[in-house]
Amino acid sequence: MHIIHPINDFLFELFPKAKDAENDNELLKKVIEHYYTVGPYKPTVTIVHGIIDIAIEGELIEKHNSRYRKVLELCDARRYKEAKEQITQLIKEAPHISEYHRVLGQILSEQGDQDDAINSLIDALRWDPKNHWALIMTGNILAHYQHDIDAAMKYYESALQHKPDDYDAMTIIGINLIHSGKNDEAMLYLDKAWQLNPDFPKTHYAFALRAAAEHNNKNAFEMAVVAMLKNPIQDLLYQQSFKVANTAANALLDAQMGDEIVQEFADRLEKKYGKKIVIQKDATIKTAAKIEFAENYQRDYHLVKYKPDYPAVHHLIMHELTHLLLAAEARENSRNKRFVSDEENKKRFLRSLEKDARKMSKKGYDEAVINEYYTSLFTGMNGQIFNAPIDLFIEDYLYQNFPKLRPYQFISLLGLINEGIHATTDPNILTIAPHAIMSKSKTLNLASAIHYMKLYGVNLIEEHKGTNTEKKLAEQLYGEYQQYQNERGSGDEYDLLLSWARKLYVQNYFALVDDTDYRLHSDLIARLCAEAKVDMPAIDTPEDEKMKTFTDVHQGKDINLAVSQYMVEALQYFKKLTDSEINTFALQIGLKCADGISPDNEGYTLPLIEGRTFTGYQVLAYYYVSWAKAFPEYLEQLQLPFDKEYEFAKEMVDMGEN
Repeated sequence: MHIIHPINDFLFELFPKAKDAENDNELLKKVIEHYYTVGPYKPTVTIVHGIIDIAIEGELIEKHNSRYRKVLELCDARRYKEAKEQITQLIKEAPHISEYHRVLGQILSEQGDQDDAINSLIDALRWDPKNHWALIMTGNILAHYQHDIDAAMKYYESALQHKPDDYDAMTIIGINLIHSGKNDEAMLYLDKAWQLNPDFPKTHYAFALRAAAEHNNKNAFEMAVVAMLKNPIQDLLYQQSFKVANTAANALLDAQMGDEIVQEFADRLEKKYGKKIVIQKDATIKTAAKIEFAENYQRDYHLVKYKPDYPAVHHLIMHELTHLLLAAEARENSRNKRFVSDEENKKRFLRSLEKDARKMSKKGYDEAVINEYYTSLFTGMNGQIFNAPIDLFIEDYLYQNFPKLRPYQFISLLGLINEGIHATTDPNILTIAPHAIMSKSKTLNLASAIHYMKLYGVNLIEEHKGTNTEKKLAEQLYGEYQQYQNERGSGDEYDLLLSWARKLYVQNYFALVDDTDYRLHSDLIARLCAEAKVDMPAIDTPEDEKMKTFTDVHQGKDINLAVSQYMVEALQYFKKLTDSEINTFALQIGLKCADGISPDNEGYTLPLIEGRTFTGYQVLAYYYVSWAKAFPEYLEQLQLPFDKEYEFAKEMVDMGEN
């Protein structure tokens, strides 16, 4: 084994005792020989033309690989005490192996013993003056802990002398120069490092660090995000990058700037779609923000409400305005949908969770409390399945079109995702929450977290504590979104919503209905109620798209004898009622059918008929007949394909009377 040292200032940094022998080769030989003597084995030291050649003879213990790897594993596990004991033994057996000393130096540094760490690193360099990471680590300790950047630079420069294209070392040097307040010098190294590898995340972190040191929060935020995006490993560098990004983003939040971003977007939407937009604080709303469309509330303006105490609230307002934009675009192309649910949807939801409800009852919860809790779960699950897929399009739109909003979006989404993590991992919640619902909710939360990671590099996947099945399904949902992402047509978000719902088996808890058909139907009902001086019950949901599917299936087919029979029953029933009572019945069943009727379902109830339940087909038969008798001029607008069945039913009734 040969060790080569040039006789220069760096040699005397490594061997301070040899400095007195600088001009005496024989004395220098003795100093070097003494250090490299191992047991009975003395080295042969030769000095030729300013170069020292140390030849170590004798066979030392070399078979240390497995034990050395074990030491590294212990270090990775941060079990430094055990690692130190084992590496110390290896050094005793083979002190000439530079890496053993380097690893011991690293262990000592991690344990906080920086002085002994430097001594071990110097030992590593005495055995191998080209030990790259021993040079870098020595420089780091001198810069970080002894605040001696000038001494550190000697080791850094020596490392670069041996590896002039080492962009990692250049970046480390740049970072330590930044910490020492030497930003301009740092950029000399960082620029070269970036030229050598523009995708190296540590270099982008260093750029962010420099920008932060100069109070340039915009660049600090952007560069820190790039560092996270380019670093899929949640290591110390990732944590440092997140800290810089989070600090810079919070520093960039500015109420006036946020107001300007919101107002500019709202003005654009008002001008394009012709309706005023009102934005107001409301601490009482259940969600962070919500929008009330003018058409749904019989107003001449759209209303955005938001909770003022939420972080980066301007992002939430922009999010709701983008809901308005997507709905308006879909409406322009006759593709806008209404998300609706009714009592039948709720019953299906509750039936699916009867066992969970019974468990809650056994724990002593009052029936009213259980009912309220499961109703809130029904509302929450529907709200999540509606918003989760559409929100991906919204957040992508905001990211692409409003660069100044990104710090707000970064902070706001971070808060919302952490809320979702709490809601599906908190032990207090999980003690009563149905596992099936928590799993679906967590899967949707994971899909949102994947999107956040794609936008900003922040990885919160593991914090969700999802199962492999939940993670895999979330990835499938997100992958489906990506198929739409770049070529989304207006209204495509509703197709994605339905697809996600089917994959999560929640499609029976709501319906998506055509917005135009709903408005025509609800306007007609409202007008007829007004003319008949009948109060309209408060309803939240319009007619079900399942009706359209049902209509398409039956259009042009032969008579449905079952429906005709139900119509005969209805005609006979209405004979007992006055015209006024039939009108009232027609209006009330019209409101009920606006909530959505599935022909094949059972358990429906009808107004004025107590003590019995009806199938979906029976309800539709009564619906058709009541309108045929009360409002025949509007019968076509029901879009029920039962003209033949009705004519046949009337013939059957007439035959029975004759």
